Amino acid sequence: MKKILVVLALSALAVGCEVEDKYYGPEVTPSDSTVAPDDSKIDWEAAADFGTAQLVDKFWKTSDNGFVSNTPDYHFTVGVKGVNDPNNNYWVNAHGMDVVIDAYLRTGDAKYKEMLDNGYKYPIGDGTRDNRQGVLWTSYGDKSRFGQISPCFGNPFIDDMEWHALTLTRAYEATGEVVYLHEAQKLFDQIWTIGWNPDFTDVGGNGGFLWSYNSDPSKNACSNNPGCLLCVRMYELSQREDYAANSLPQYLEEDYLAKAKMSYDWIRSMLFNPQTGMTYGGVNANGVDKAFTLSYDQGTFIAAAHHLYKATGDYVYARDAQKAVEFAMGDHITSDGILRDEGAGGDNSTFKGIFMRYATAYVNDKAMDKATRIALHDFLKHNAITLWTDGMAFDENGEPYGLFTPDWRLTEEEAYYSKGGQYTTPLLGWQTSGATTMEMMCILKDPRKE
Repeated sequence: MKKILVVLALSALAVGCEVEDKYYGPEVTPSDSTVAPDDSKIDWEAAADFGTAQLVDKFWKTSDNGFVSNTPDYHFTVGVKGVNDPNNNYWVNAHGMDVVIDAYLRTGDAKYKEMLDNGYKYPIGDGTRDNRQGVLWTSYGDKSRFGQISPCFGNPFIDDMEWHALTLTRAYEATGEVVYLHEAQKLFDQIWTIGWNPDFTDVGGNGGFLWSYNSDPSKNACSNNPGCLLCVRMYELSQREDYAANSLPQYLEEDYLAKAKMSYDWIRSMLFNPQTGMTYGGVNANGVDKAFTLSYDQGTFIAAAHHLYKATGDYVYARDAQKAVEFAMGDHITSDGILRDEGAGGDNSTFKGIFMRYATAYVNDKAMDKATRIALHDFLKHNAITLWTDGMAFDENGEPYGLFTPDWRLTEEEAYYSKGGQYTTPLLGWQTSGATTMEMMCILKDPRKE
């Protein structure tokens, strides 16, 4: 496959979640096809095994696996072991744990359940203390202010707490252990209490989730889209037969669906264009920034609209999700139909995996528009094939080696020599995004075969 990179400079982003100021790739609409991309030569189970194994081996901190820092065990480090492992990235740890859940659901291997226990369950304990152990160690900030309801996950960045809350909902579904439900409930309460429409009504009107208390007030897609998704995911948990028995008493009557609708209405009025399907970056004192959108923002909007449609049957949500999918396949690809390289930093390199997760869920839902699902299926499959065949290195025996990179058309070595700079130091987001994609290919279904 021909490897081309087109780089167009953008002005610095007015609002955002620590994104780099470059846009990669022109708008291109993928051609229609009645035939799915050919992946017959790829064993996706083996690819997922390898991608997730590399994530665990190179980034999951344990004292007996070559890590040099004296930080607590059982969390994902921001850099590979022995090189950059003293550092951490709190929110990306949630997505690393999502991959662990994926692998556990796919294989049933007890080692992944053990990672959940060590990273989340045991450090959470009874949920009453700020326990600097496991994944919880990677958090930061004044817990006395931001962790009054959920001391375990208090953080000044609202979106960071949202990602962990979303992962906790999946941990509960995967294991049935109430510790995850209880902490998700408390963390949601904390997010809503300090994040939703506090005193900044002059920014984005009356509503919206703040991005952070440690910066100029802004209400961004990266806090509002996953915030809305979290509302509806909590509603879904509340509809389980075991919810009344397992819920914390104070949350039995919580109206999560009403909050999901309220949040969605604000997003739709401020950060979403229903005509084009574009999710805007955010709003601050200077107004709405319509200059850019990012793959994870687009993906989390799709997820919020998708889940609200499942919860309500209201076609407005289905139509919005479809428009957002169509926009993503046009604006978020380079000249050969690949999700653009959004940067090699610890945050940006995680974005595409988030999109792949929620886009896969859309494809697999028979209730959504079939033609759109087919087009999105082929788009996702084409990206994953490229990532595995072009973006992964293979030895003379055909065995994979190395890590994924933010440019899914380049191997680790190719990115190192052709791009330099940040591309010379692999980070957690690189592998998390790639491993997520491999795991998604194991569950992605072709709508043509229904």
